[in-house]
Amino acid sequence: DRSKTYGEALTLGSTEFTASGLVNGDAVTSVTLASDGAAATAVVDEYDITATGAVGPKLGNYTISYAKGTLTVNPKALTITAKNRSKTYGQTLTLGSTEFTASGLVNGDAVTSVTLASDGAAATAVVNTYEITSSAAQGPKLGNYTISYAKGTLTVNRKALTITASDRSKTYGTALTLGTTEFTASGLVNGDA
Repeated sequence: DRSKTYGEALTLGSTEFTASGLVNGDAVTSVTLASDGAAATAVVDEYDITATGAVGPKLGNYTISYAKGTLTVNPKALTITAKNRSKTYGQTLTLGSTEFTASGLVNGDAVTSVTLASDGAAATAVVNTYEITSSAAQGPKLGNYTISYAKGTLTVNRKALTITASDRSKTYGTALTLGTTEFTASGLVNGDA
């Protein structure tokens, strides 16, 4: 029996077999081995390995039967990483479903979309860094992969805020109490004050 990882081509050779029933020092020197699972494009599954065409001296003295072996194609590792993003406080960020990278794909396979989520996507998320998680990858032939997800980072940056002192006037000789509320603020969001 043999095994390989999806995406690998397996050379079966001609000596990966056992022979039972030989006597008098006779030997099988080679056989022809074949399997539909040997190609790099063979999907995750179990495949028969067939043997034919045994070669060796004195094999004319034997009635030869061939038993099948099993080739197991195992899933390939695939890592999906959410891309790093940034936004300004007060903005809502739509993460979409395509802001990721995929490492480990073979045979022209593709991840068409993933589900992306972050606590920092909402407009009310305060200035900080937040994880971006990915899950639920979609795409043809992803059953041939063992998928792991790596997190990205969403950075919420400060928003510009302009505070302008209000114009005032007074009469010469009088004292003016400026107080603490004679201004306008431009740029506030989320009901901040």
